[in-house]
Amino acid sequence: MSIGVILHVDNPTLEDAARIAAAAEEAGASWVGLPDAFWWRDTWMLALDAARATRHIRVGPVVTNPFMRHPFHTIAATATLHESSHGRALLGIGAGGSEITDAADVSRRRAGAAIRALVTDLRSAGRGAPLHGPSGRHLSVPLAPPASTSGTAPTVIVAGRGPGVLGAAGAVADAALLWALPARELPGAVSTVRAAANGRPAPPEIIWAPLVDHTGDARDQTAYAVVNSSPESHRAWGLDAHDVAQIRRVAVGEGNRAASRLVPEHVADEFVLAGSDPVTAGAIIARIGAAGVAVRADSAHAVTARVAWARRALEAAASSEPAH
Repeated sequence: MSIGVILHVDNPTLEDAARIAAAAEEAGASWVGLPDAFWWRDTWMLALDAARATRHIRVGPVVTNPFMRHPFHTIAATATLHESSHGRALLGIGAGGSEITDAADVSRRRAGAAIRALVTDLRSAGRGAPLHGPSGRHLSVPLAPPASTSGTAPTVIVAGRGPGVLGAAGAVADAALLWALPARELPGAVSTVRAAANGRPAPPEIIWAPLVDHTGDARDQTAYAVVNSSPESHRAWGLDAHDVAQIRRVAVGEGNRAASRLVPEHVADEFVLAGSDPVTAGAIIARIGAAGVAVRADSAHAVTARVAWARRALEAAASSEPAH
């Protein structure tokens, strides 16, 4: 059972990345993920500083996307991080948020296929094959861990909500990250991942990232989740296309907190795990069959308590009835 820490700071500095990564390692987390937003400090530079500040924990973007950089650049960056961290690179991939389409004018329609291709090429390069393309050029940075370490290949986490990305997670990822999904969509998301993983000798680990109201600010994060939820959920909540478009416009223009004020209370309730009772979370973990939990951290000070909460939630899940 794994515990991940996702750095949740607007435009984090290199010092933020290093401090939170070190705190996550000290608290016993398995991995720490750095944000990737094209208007913030670069995620790979943040990851390198996080790697320099730690010795054992896996580090990397959670999540980057397959569109804003050419796949060759993402593979080279992953290899550089893997070499620099002595075999501890983590590559988290998703479709990217609404800003990819609305601000950068990049379509995300083929996200699932793009993620599959990126991960396939990453693994192929790690086996020494040339990068996929007409030149047949080989990667010059080693993707295998140094012989002097006990490391492994880079860990790939795919985060998503839609069937295409969830299918990619099942097909090619080491773990599927279920981030800010409404309760009604969790079982279906897990089923999609497992169906796509059918036949794989090692299906992906399911990691749940609940939106826990530890400090009373969880509702400020619901706009992003609502915008990226399914049309079926929008209809069930009574939100039409105009409502969703308005939330998206405010999120892109003014930020998630401002947009979250437009999210109706009954909708926010489906995302936010009220209070911080790990037993309630444990029951959900057991119901969906998750093997890992990821928690948000906005400061090094918060990390210890959040990781301890995740550990108690996983312990509660282990003592619950197993998923069927």
